[in-house]
Amino acid sequence: MGTYRGTYDDAVAYLNSFTDHEKTGFGNGKIEFDIEKLRTILVKMNEPQKTYRSVHIAGTKGKGSVATFTSSILKANGYKVGLYTSPHLCNIRERIKIDGEDISEEEFAKVLSGIRSVLDGAPCHLTYFEILTLIAILHFKDEKVDFAVFEAGLGGRLDATNVVNAEVSGITSISHDHMQVLGDKLEKITREKAAIIKPGSRCVSSPQRGDVLDILKETCRIQEAELAIVGEGICYSIKDSGEEGSLVDIKGIRGLYEACRINMIGDFQAENAAAAVGIAEEVLRDKEPDIENFKKGIADAFIPGRMEIVSREPLFVVDGAHNKASANRLKYSVEQILKYDRLILLLGISKDKDIRSICEELVPLSDEVIITRSSSQRSADPGMIRGYIRGRKVIMTETVKEGLGAALAAAGENDLILATGSFYLVGDIKRILGETGGSV
Repeated sequence: MGTYRGTYDDAVAYLNSFTDHEKTGFGNGKIEFDIEKLRTILVKMNEPQKTYRSVHIAGTKGKGSVATFTSSILKANGYKVGLYTSPHLCNIRERIKIDGEDISEEEFAKVLSGIRSVLDGAPCHLTYFEILTLIAILHFKDEKVDFAVFEAGLGGRLDATNVVNAEVSGITSISHDHMQVLGDKLEKITREKAAIIKPGSRCVSSPQRGDVLDILKETCRIQEAELAIVGEGICYSIKDSGEEGSLVDIKGIRGLYEACRINMIGDFQAENAAAAVGIAEEVLRDKEPDIENFKKGIADAFIPGRMEIVSREPLFVVDGAHNKASANRLKYSVEQILKYDRLILLLGISKDKDIRSICEELVPLSDEVIITRSSSQRSADPGMIRGYIRGRKVIMTETVKEGLGAALAAAGENDLILATGSFYLVGDIKRILGETGGSV
């Protein structure tokens, strides 16, 4: 284990000494997580996760956006709200927020310092993600939040975030992802994610396939939990959409929210906002919804790396789509919303993802493809990705900076650069642009 001395840099170094499956992947074998280790530690700490009310979001795509919308709506209603999401793009502190503000370096180091003896003395070491989850739980307690919204990292049943006893859960659209851990059957994946639904709680689901929805209904029946579904009890209608976002009418469980402004690109964000409205209504079910506060929360919400415009002339959009379903949604939104002459696709994908399906969705959009490799050790070799691309000019690069330079050189001022395939690629691009002032 690393040695921890109390500064923020030392805290990060100490944290990085623990097993981080986000960096290393999961190999070819099945990994069985055990959240009892974290539960045991929390019991010794008098269960800090029970000092505030919690919301838990799981799913395959959209869960970070739904969590962000939910926390923003609760904040707009006057509450102090913690938000825990993953992955981060540029800085680990992005994952832990209160009222939209990242945890400070000082607080991060302070919380980790306070639990070091517990971590070092534990018979079984926690993972990187489990420790981050513990830091978030303790930070939210220390800051006396009213609510905390937790996004599951992977699955649900054995995810570290499932130590919280959420009174309301959200299940976003479920499809195939993380199959080496969750299995390759959609039924098993669904049951893993549905395991966040607690007895006597309330659940809000995004639109789902019929077989997925049947499992969610069965789980809620067994848990005696109430279920509301976007597309049934909760509805939305997109009135206008473009490069600045969209205007949406949302009918929630208890309120009608007309002309909601969503300041993020992509028609899929309307579905995410509708799910968040239902979740927030369930959290605040003991009071009449304040329509204007809900609308303000929707308008204030922003999550980076989701169809985010990072520059114009040429239009440059980054998106963390990393599976077939999210790539399909990205393709649809690009076709429906963005205007451009040529599309330069800057592509970097993790080697444990469905590279073929991602390429099948996105390559037909492009006029030229630039393949690169992110800084993540899970990043696929550009040659591996190249094998799935036909009928397009292809440039292969070994670093994101090189790929970024090639994309900017290839694009005219009326063209679109679309960088996608993983959040690691998006994070690398945002770091490079931030460090260079937008030039490469």
